[in-house]
Amino acid sequence: MSSFIQVSLIGINTPHQPEFVVDRPAGEGCYVLMCFSTPFFARTLNGMEHGQPGDCLLHDPSFPQHHGTLAHMSEGFRNDWVHLQGPSIRELAEQYGIALNCLIRTGEKHLLSSSFREIENELAMKKPYWEQKVQLAIHDVLCTIGRQQRLVIQLEQYTTSERQFHIKFIEARMCIHEAFAEDWTVQRMANLVNLSEERFSVLYQTFFRTSPKEDLISKRLEEAKIRLINSNDSIESISLECGFNSLYYFSRLFKKRVGSPPGYYRSRRI
Repeated sequence: MSSFIQVSLIGINTPHQPEFVVDRPAGEGCYVLMCFSTPFFARTLNGMEHGQPGDCLLHDPSFPQHHGTLAHMSEGFRNDWVHLQGPSIRELAEQYGIALNCLIRTGEKHLLSSSFREIENELAMKKPYWEQKVQLAIHDVLCTIGRQQRLVIQLEQYTTSERQFHIKFIEARMCIHEAFAEDWTVQRMANLVNLSEERFSVLYQTFFRTSPKEDLISKRLEEAKIRLINSNDSIESISLECGFNSLYYFSRLFKKRVGSPPGYYRSRRI
């Protein structure tokens, strides 16, 4: 981080009366980051907009703030919010694709709650290195918003059918990666989501930009690299532990993908 970011105020799941409207025509004089857990209206660069739970806003210091509860709601809006000061905030926003004074769709209404709680605790307790922890937490918050925004955009590009399978495929991939050494066929993988081998392969490529077999091989090789430099096990033993039934195949594949034979890779890192 290029400069220090100061937190002047922070609120978590703050309630508001239905008739209360934040109206600061000259802005707050600092950056204001908000994540709403209820529907709301707010002024943005696009004019007055209706926001949904999970939407975030990052106002610059001079942007005229105006937001409140929608007319049909009996309870006031709620949000997590923080006041920030520091020139690097704009840099971080640009880095993570966060447009200032625009609605940021995340789809997660409590996306930032745990991070804000961490910042609040650090500010209150002031344990050793608390300032550094706050800086890291703010950086993580902006990274989280940027990533979630990209995920939402990505999901919107999928068909309705693809969106229905997305979470199932993430869970299936985690299952495969956790049991990477087992004898996985593509059909066995497809059975995890009750699809045909062909349909599974197509969707896997769509979601993860790689084929099921290639993804499994990459995972096995990564695990082999970890074992090579963190154990004294023989290369043959490691190849078997990582799901390769042939030492010759493992050594040839390792050299092709990593750039050196397993033994040389190990010797260079001991």
